[in-house]
Amino acid sequence: MSDETIHQTDYNNAVYQKFSRLVISPGAIAHNIGVIRSITGRTIIAIVKENGYGMGLLNEYQILKDLDIPFYAVTNTREALSLRSFGCTEPVLLMSPVAEYEDCLELARQNIIFSLEAEWQIPLLDNVYKETGITPNVHIKIETGMGRYGFRWNHLPDLKSLTAHLSVEGCFTHLAGRPKKYRQQAEQQRQRFLTAVTALEAMGVPSGIKHMANSSAVMTVGDFGMDAVRVGSALLGKTTVYGNQALGNAPLKCAVRLEAPIYEIRTFRKGDTIGYQSHLTLKRDSRLALVRIGHTDGIYLGYGDVPEYFFHGFLHLLSLKLRPGRYRKTVTVNGKQAPLAGLLGVAHMMIDVTDIPCEAGDRVTLNVNPLLIHPAVPKVLLSDAGQIS
Repeated sequence: MSDETIHQTDYNNAVYQKFSRLVISPGAIAHNIGVIRSITGRTIIAIVKENGYGMGLLNEYQILKDLDIPFYAVTNTREALSLRSFGCTEPVLLMSPVAEYEDCLELARQNIIFSLEAEWQIPLLDNVYKETGITPNVHIKIETGMGRYGFRWNHLPDLKSLTAHLSVEGCFTHLAGRPKKYRQQAEQQRQRFLTAVTALEAMGVPSGIKHMANSSAVMTVGDFGMDAVRVGSALLGKTTVYGNQALGNAPLKCAVRLEAPIYEIRTFRKGDTIGYQSHLTLKRDSRLALVRIGHTDGIYLGYGDVPEYFFHGFLHLLSLKLRPGRYRKTVTVNGKQAPLAGLLGVAHMMIDVTDIPCEAGDRVTLNVNPLLIHPAVPKVLLSDAGQIS
């Protein structure tokens, strides 16, 4: 059921009442684009990577194409070609380098813009020109501090002689975004980028459309005076803002949520244990609801491979012990917050609804990162323009 969309008319179909589903609000996405346009009049490049940020690439494209989005960007060949198969005629930038020659041929035939970030790509794209007569379009990627793809800003090769059979239509860089020094680091990267642009133009290489601001940058500092901005998470209302207040004349709206019905409700006694490892011992008589969603749906997953500094880690563990209620995971049931009871399972969760009037079949909603939601979870496109909260 990957990428399947259940439209509003089928929203209450009993077939789907047993399952979790990702609910998407096109109205909220339209609102968020309006907020972005209130911040900048520059070209909006919609980042629709990773299967449309988990919403389904086709779903997101169908929403955005009616909102006058002039430019798209993805991170792999399959997504770039899929956009063309959907009827997308706007420019599409493939932001990661492509090493497979057959892929390069097809991408060139479909007029996909390549990210040019290393000298090894040039003979590959030169062969595309020699075989097909098609001049590949490229945006030059400049490395200014992210530490992955791109020509280093102060060690550029002589690209004028190397790009004879390429059409340079733009250049860009990627912000690293250190939270505590965001503005300072972003300004440093901007200066490095402009230094590289000046060097390119001195070689006789056109800089074309210039872009560096991602969603967080747009909402925190704006467009840096460049020609375009790249927004992905901001379209969904899921952007981190590094400052006291986001830019724009209105807050972003959350455009996605996960829903599932309560499967059953049971009564437990004080002292009963709940879940694996008997993780929870009830301190009162309780009503607990069983919901058939869990880790395999993609909820409560995070990036656990980043170690905390020792001191901060110690304080966090101490805070967890002293103030467990502050960090307790909750879901929404009938407009009220219900805490998770015990450990989350692979396919089930128990929630405490002792103080919440509800019954089996009532909807449970969760605020989620759609990138982590399993592709098999069905998607629902709402027809209203209301905010998802």
